[in-house]
Amino acid sequence: MEANPYSAPAANLYGAASGTSTEAVSPGTLAQLAGTKPWVRYLSVMMWIVVGLMLLVATGIGIVGSMGGEVDAAIKKSGAFGGIPLIGIAIIYAVMSLLYVYPAVKLWSFANRIGSLASTRSVADLDAALNQQRQFWKFFGILVIVMKCAYIILIIGFVAFGASAAMKAGMVH
Repeated sequence: MEANPYSAPAANLYGAASGTSTEAVSPGTLAQLAGTKPWVRYLSVMMWIVVGLMLLVATGIGIVGSMGGEVDAAIKKSGAFGGIPLIGIAIIYAVMSLLYVYPAVKLWSFANRIGSLASTRSVADLDAALNQQRQFWKFFGILVIVMKCAYIILIIGFVAFGASAAMKAGMVH
């Protein structure tokens, strides 16, 4: 059936040759993304394993710390971990493990979207896959910025602590 020559013109905002939504992703693009799928899935599984292990360690440390035995007293007395009780260390570990959950979910979703794209070859599935990847990299980029700021603060703190200790040592002698 021919297009109606009397209908209003339609703009194609996506730059394709036609305005239809039946356009398929090229085989080359599909092959490239399909080649990354096993690695994306592997990294996601590794992140989930790290989350599980960190939560397991946090639970173990929390149990030992809740017993309030000699280990916790020895850690407090020795000043190890800044004298933080084992319960505090367990909480820190648990919170740190949660940092891995969001990227693990995004990578898992990205791999799933690649699978959907492989079966449908639709541009909508490509967009959905790339959106999951974008969200992963956005989170990772923000995390790197936060870590860089934390390192800068730590370096400044260590320099200030060292200078303060050196000045006190100079005044005592």
